[in-house]
Amino acid sequence: MSSLAVVGVIVVIVLAVAAGVYFYLGRKPARPQVPHEEPRILPKGGKKEEGSDGKPEGPEAEKAKPGDAPEVPDEAPAGSPQDETRREEPRTALAASAEAESEDLPTEAPDVDQMSDIVVRLHSHSTFTANQAMLAVQPFNQDFGTPLRIQARNQITRMWERIKRGATYTDMVISLQLASRTHVVGELEAGNFAAAVNQAVATLDADSDVVDVPSIVRQAKEVKERISRFGVTLSIGVKAPAPFTPESVLGLSRACGFEIRGNSVQMRDSDSPSPWLQLLPAPGNPNMVVLQLMPVLCTPSRNPLGELFGIANSIAARVGGEITDADGTPLDAAARVGISRQLKFFYKALSMQALEPGTRRAKRLFA
Repeated sequence: MSSLAVVGVIVVIVLAVAAGVYFYLGRKPARPQVPHEEPRILPKGGKKEEGSDGKPEGPEAEKAKPGDAPEVPDEAPAGSPQDETRREEPRTALAASAEAESEDLPTEAPDVDQMSDIVVRLHSHSTFTANQAMLAVQPFNQDFGTPLRIQARNQITRMWERIKRGATYTDMVISLQLASRTHVVGELEAGNFAAAVNQAVATLDADSDVVDVPSIVRQAKEVKERISRFGVTLSIGVKAPAPFTPESVLGLSRACGFEIRGNSVQMRDSDSPSPWLQLLPAPGNPNMVVLQLMPVLCTPSRNPLGELFGIANSIAARVGGEITDADGTPLDAAARVGISRQLKFFYKALSMQALEPGTRRAKRLFA
């Protein structure tokens, strides 16, 4: 073989080796296949189980120390912000009053009742701000025993409303209910009310109606007399063959649509502070319950007597009992007709006294 041929063979061999090396080094290695693993659910406390993939390995394992990652407790500790958010804040009487007042809509005339309230009007010589109004009514922040209402006339809208921040007013009306079922305004409350009015007049530099304490006391007694006369209840009973238990009464009350407020089982309208119907135990007779109706809180068109006997029939059917009067004597058809007549006469007498049953005035006075 000539020398030239030998050189050619050597060149071919070198090129083949170079191509093989280039192909081996330049090619990307295939990514290793990692077996699929289902996600794990952490146990309570947020810790992973020993040997889990989340545990650092190699140099990182030396840096990681127990306690570096805070544990997540099952519940936030008492007093923490999370606990404060979850816990419902107690509602104060002041907060409840402010919430109720926020629902009042402005009116063209003051929302007062000349028959059942003592009403005092204050007219300022100049406009006054909401802050000045709040300062003027501070003396009324006391217990008069009956509801107190304070309204002011907005300078912009000319509407009467509760005092609101940022508003400007021209007039104010302060009204105190003279009596309720549980209280009547006496000389002490009337004197305190008159003194508070005088302080408000001085604060706002306003003119006001004259507050006559003896007249307030006299009117309060008259209103209380009406309340005592017409604040009667109508009661019927349901007698069962077996004693009523707290559990059975609870089941009956829910089945008949009663509302449970504390220890009271009752039905009441959303605009009334007092219930128009209550379910009560019969004194000295565990086999009997009493349904007590307050007729003055119900309009005649509502047919309260029909609702009363309808609920009584439902209870009697459920317990296998009978409807009786409040003393436990069974009520026949004639007795029921007599009760219906008496209720009609009662409603007629109420109307003659300007105490229409079921109206806002009635619900306020007989609360």
